[in-house]
Amino acid sequence: MTRAWYRGDCHVHSHHSDGELSPARLAAGIHAGRWRPAMGNSDAHLAGQLGIPHTVVRATGPDPGALLAALRAGHSWIAASAGIDLSFAAHAAGRTAGVGERLAAPGDLPCTVRLTVRGVDGGTVTLHDERGPAHRATLRGAGAHTVEWGTSAGASGFVRAEVRDADGRMAALTNPVLLTGRVP
Repeated sequence: MTRAWYRGDCHVHSHHSDGELSPARLAAGIHAGRWRPAMGNSDAHLAGQLGIPHTVVRATGPDPGALLAALRAGHSWIAASAGIDLSFAAHAAGRTAGVGERLAAPGDLPCTVRLTVRGVDGGTVTLHDERGPAHRATLRGAGAHTVEWGTSAGASGFVRAEVRDADGRMAALTNPVLLTGRVP
């Protein structure tokens, strides 16, 4: 099955919440086993606000069925602008899982989590697991920035990323990569 990332305005559910509470609610839901993928959408009515934030979706195609299936699975991330791009995945023992996917790896097997972000000049990347912020890196200058962090399924049940700009505003937020000790 081939998947590609699609950018677009797809509205599934509108939730108005304080911007800083939303990531905390996402983490609490994942930890409690009732994860609902995060989405960003523009419910703005002023010039210059349309499309901010927006959701980037990795789907099998641009048709409504494929987009909705990908959104339900959490194969998406939120960006503050169309100028931001990222890739986020966890790797262990030759396996890779991306946003919204599960990485099966024995509990003590090392997992490398890797985020590459473009379009955020300066700022910070914070990788979160069920205990909160687990790794932080500073983004210096322009261009592509890659951040790596080592963990395991025994140490972290999931990992998600937050990217903030130089002023501390959210630039991107991923849905999690779920880590499980059950190997197929």
